[in-house]
Amino acid sequence: MSPSQQAKTLDAIAQTDAIFALEGFELTDQVRAIDAAVLAGRISYAQVAQEMKQYTQQHKTVDGFVASRSWA
Repeated sequence: MSPSQQAKTLDAIAQTDAIFALEGFELTDQVRAIDAAVLAGRISYAQVAQEMKQYTQQHKTVDGFVASRSWA
């Protein structure tokens, strides 16, 4: 991820977090870990979505998802 893309992504994350905070949602460690992996260029949000879909279909939960990923 280029520095420009990283800055745009960081801004989008901040805006999203602010919107969720206004709605009363709190960030989880899992969300923070996903954001960090995306910012580091280890994975894209599209890849996260695909992997999470497969994981939840198999396990019926998102618990343990990030811990089971090599990119985390």
